[in-house]
Amino acid sequence: MNKRYLNIRINAWDINHPNIIDLPNEILLIIFNKLNTVDLLYSLVDINGRFEGLVFDLLLHIRNLDTTCLVMKSYYDRTFPIDNHVLNRICEKILPRIHSKANKLTVEQNSMEYILRTVNYPQLHSLSLVNFQEEILF
Repeated sequence: MNKRYLNIRINAWDINHPNIIDLPNEILLIIFNKLNTVDLLYSLVDINGRFEGLVFDLLLHIRNLDTTCLVMKSYYDRTFPIDNHVLNRICEKILPRIHSKANKLTVEQNSMEYILRTVNYPQLHSLSLVNFQEEILF
């Protein structure tokens, strides 16, 4: 196989198999709207400047920050706290950029303290506590 033939095959493959980066912003926004906010933030912030800009444009309209999606659910209906690495990244890189917009915050027991101590929430009007053990609440 000569080099010219190989280059033609690679270029033809790229045309027939577009990458997500090749999609127009309008299509990306539709996709992003279908995804969980925290997953979207964790996955796309600091990865690609274009994606990051689109994600933060979406966040201008998001007032409810639900961090309970940081809990992984197993097939046996048990919940497990998310990995500390993921929680650290969200608290250090993302919350400082979006905290001033949140009117409602939903937290679970294992991440509540870290999420609430990381930043102030000046617009916060509602705090929901999910999956707390009874002795913690009373």
